[in-house]
Amino acid sequence: MTEQTQERKNVAIIGAGITGLSAAYYLQQAGHSAVIFEKSNRVGGIIQTTEKDGYRLEHGPNTLMVNDKRVADLIKSVGLEPELIVANQAANKRFVVHQRKLHTLPSSPTSFLTSSLFSLSGKMRALKEPFISKLASESSSESFADFIRRRFGPEMLEKAAGPFVSGIYAGDPNRLSTRFAFPNIYRCEQQSGSVFKGLVKAGKEAKKGETNRLAKREIISFKDGMEALPKAVADMLNDDTIITEADISSISFNKKSKRWNIGWKAGKCHGQGSFSDLIITVPAHKLEDLPFDTHVSDVLDEVTKVQHLDYPPVTAMVLGFKKEQVNHPLDGFGMLNALNEKSKMLGALFISTLFENRAPEGHVSINVMLGGARTPEHAKMADSAMKASVMDELRQLLGIEGNPTFSNIVRWEKAIPQLNLGYSNILAQLEQCERKYPGIHFAGNYRGGISVGDCIISGIKLSQTISN
Repeated sequence: MTEQTQERKNVAIIGAGITGLSAAYYLQQAGHSAVIFEKSNRVGGIIQTTEKDGYRLEHGPNTLMVNDKRVADLIKSVGLEPELIVANQAANKRFVVHQRKLHTLPSSPTSFLTSSLFSLSGKMRALKEPFISKLASESSSESFADFIRRRFGPEMLEKAAGPFVSGIYAGDPNRLSTRFAFPNIYRCEQQSGSVFKGLVKAGKEAKKGETNRLAKREIISFKDGMEALPKAVADMLNDDTIITEADISSISFNKKSKRWNIGWKAGKCHGQGSFSDLIITVPAHKLEDLPFDTHVSDVLDEVTKVQHLDYPPVTAMVLGFKKEQVNHPLDGFGMLNALNEKSKMLGALFISTLFENRAPEGHVSINVMLGGARTPEHAKMADSAMKASVMDELRQLLGIEGNPTFSNIVRWEKAIPQLNLGYSNILAQLEQCERKYPGIHFAGNYRGGISVGDCIISGIKLSQTISN
């Protein structure tokens, strides 16, 4: 705080996902006011946990990677540390399906050298990575597939990096932009000339406390599931901060006062407010639904490409079994398919291995993902056909006997935003619109990173930008 009194901002936030909630929390901590307008009757956005027949089900993200001090601080600040549960150590083990068999993905130099997943020539090619020159100039037009082929060779793409993309983005590595979809990896090459050297350097900086990155990364959830996080943040906000079941009727901008006027209806109540800033956290494909008036209708014209950002469909099928039905120990985080593997599945998480109390006593749960950018048709299969196809594969891969004792399907018609080649044009449109209309801010998992942690940090950064 300087000697001059800080201007108190009042901020409108559209969307009560974790980005909007984090922004509101830190804005209020800094002495500003915030109002969140949420169309549904709950907070959390895609972070949603339900319980059914003794199974704890995540409709969105199943875990949170805590590798940043700011994320850890938020969890502590909202009183969730006692509810935090760290993933089983088995989560460090990942499986890749290649030629219809499970292979353990190497997690150390020694395990890489002895792994049966990669050929000798593939290993030798990958070991050359520190000696591969970086591109002559920075580029946002190199796909992740081309980046991995160039630095590590085609086999690493097929059996390691490609499955990695499926697990994070449900995306196509030939279309995803390295610079924007994997900024840390891209930065390693730009700053250190090598991914390996860059990761080593980042690890040393984290240990010295020179960055926000934590030296020790943890995969976590909470006793009551992931939804505990947005609920806890919401509980810390001032009364009347969140207006649920809000139907926004108008959004206008007063050029003279440089303030945003918003009209809304919630139940039988109607409201009108004037705000210094407007944060929009709805998914990109929902931007066209916002009721900007004719005087600022060109806001949507400015972000036309953003609205057409690709969101492929993904379906999550949670299957439950008695422990004795499964011959595989499920001793890992889960399994992902090599790129050339003919499978209906993107991959699967071994949920009951990761965290306790995710399945009834004596049972296990497996969360199977289908669809994504490369095979969107698999997400659209009928329930019965999907279940039959998945079970055929699980019986072969995991030695499952009989039929599942539980099943639950969640379909996301538009799931994860794809930060594909050309995304730099989308960012440019957003930034141009923000310059043209003071006080408007676009945020969410299509900007700044798709993980829960990324969204929290995005909200924190926004609150700092507005405060300053």
